[in-house]
Amino acid sequence: MSSRHILSVFAIAAGTAAMSASDLVSTEPAEQLFNIGIRLGVNASNRTFSKDYFQTYNVNSWGTGIDAGIVLNLNMKEFFSIQPGFFFESRTGNYSYVQDYINQQNEKDSFSQMGHARTYNFAVPVMLSFRFNIADNLKWLVEAGPYVQFKLHSTDSDKIEVIRQQSPSLPVSIETAKSNFTDFGVKMGTGIMLNDHYSFSIHYMAGGSNVWKDPFEGGKNKAWTFTLGYDF
Repeated sequence: MSSRHILSVFAIAAGTAAMSASDLVSTEPAEQLFNIGIRLGVNASNRTFSKDYFQTYNVNSWGTGIDAGIVLNLNMKEFFSIQPGFFFESRTGNYSYVQDYINQQNEKDSFSQMGHARTYNFAVPVMLSFRFNIADNLKWLVEAGPYVQFKLHSTDSDKIEVIRQQSPSLPVSIETAKSNFTDFGVKMGTGIMLNDHYSFSIHYMAGGSNVWKDPFEGGKNKAWTFTLGYDF
């Protein structure tokens, strides 16, 4: 094969790759500067407690709940938008804790508790949403961004207790653990969109701040969300 033929093959391959990239990522201006979408789905969430306080037994189960909200798509390009959202969330889960201590008879004893937690939150994520064309009227969504979460109500508020003991010779005191009002973290996920309107998405929310206040600092929130959406 001559060098001319080789260059021709490379030129055709490069052109095909460029066309494929152009088909995958549309850098055209968006048809709409902004539009609103609705989201409704379910979640699986977990909230932990620091093992510094429940070293003997510290189990926090995953529970289910709902996510419902709206998003505002600020469409910078056809393939990219900035997407703030406003969500109502319910989170559930069971907990079981055992803490060892020395009682007044100088004997090893344990303090155990278990229960069911349910919290209601308001969350505000701000996502960077990328949309790639994978077929006619079908797009692949890739999204990530920070979120802030505000606790509205918790059914286990003031119910989780922790034993405090300065030394084995001193009596114990029981203190109530209180959860923080806010949580900050990162939300990331993927999904598909059909006909620029209908979507299904899976996201992971990784809490970055402590669940519990001083002196029981620690613990993290985390959740998987599965949502159906419609963009107007």
